[in-house]
Amino acid sequence: MVSAVPVDSIEPVYLVTFLATIAVCLSIFKFVAPWVLRRVTKKYDSLPRAKKVELNEIVMALAHSLVVGLASWCVYFTMDDIKPSLTRYNSPPVLFIDSIFFGFSVSDLILLLVYRSFGLPFIIHHLMAAFNGYVVLAYRSMPYYCLTGMMMELSGPCTNSRFLLKALDIDQTSSLYVGNSVAMLTSFVAIRITANALNLYHLLWLASTTDDFYQLSLAEYVCYVGGVFTFSVLNCLWLSKMIKGAIRLWRGVKKYD
Repeated sequence: MVSAVPVDSIEPVYLVTFLATIAVCLSIFKFVAPWVLRRVTKKYDSLPRAKKVELNEIVMALAHSLVVGLASWCVYFTMDDIKPSLTRYNSPPVLFIDSIFFGFSVSDLILLLVYRSFGLPFIIHHLMAAFNGYVVLAYRSMPYYCLTGMMMELSGPCTNSRFLLKALDIDQTSSLYVGNSVAMLTSFVAIRITANALNLYHLLWLASTTDDFYQLSLAEYVCYVGGVFTFSVLNCLWLSKMIKGAIRLWRGVKKYD
């Protein structure tokens, strides 16, 4: 359904999905992750509190990235009506996925406020992600750009697995660590960088070819224009760290980065 004017409220079905996602994510963090990790390593109960928080959050993020990443790519390849030329368009599949994405982002921000254990890039990423999640649900606009943004999450499982291995002090020269590092770098470039490049290319194309782009609200400009450039910078930052880490692995330097 095409909407000619912007709206500023979240439909009840998506609000329920958002709230349910927060409940599920925090339950994974508090109950599911410790249960799983105790079966993965006997060291879990003896770890410091900060390390347990880090591991629990990683498991929660891994579950989220699988769900949102796979769902986004499935919608991208099966829904022909989601086009980069659309500015205001109500796409239920995209909005449902965004509800989950929004709920996870808020869950991570809650953990940040409670435990204060995450770095500045993490804070910037999740603040922008949470804001974007809200704008998409409130204005029901730019479904293609929302979708391609969430498609980047499919690179998350390898990245989260790498953080998990690091937190568990797995030898970085082991085949498990090296294999996951290669998969992480490959998936980051193939999925996150590719999806972000698609987003940036089509956003520039939209701005240069249609007047509809200039009818968006300020919140939407911050969401879509600000979002794509923020994530571009963060992706370049993280990619540079991965390349440096890959070089260290290649040289046999025993140092985590």
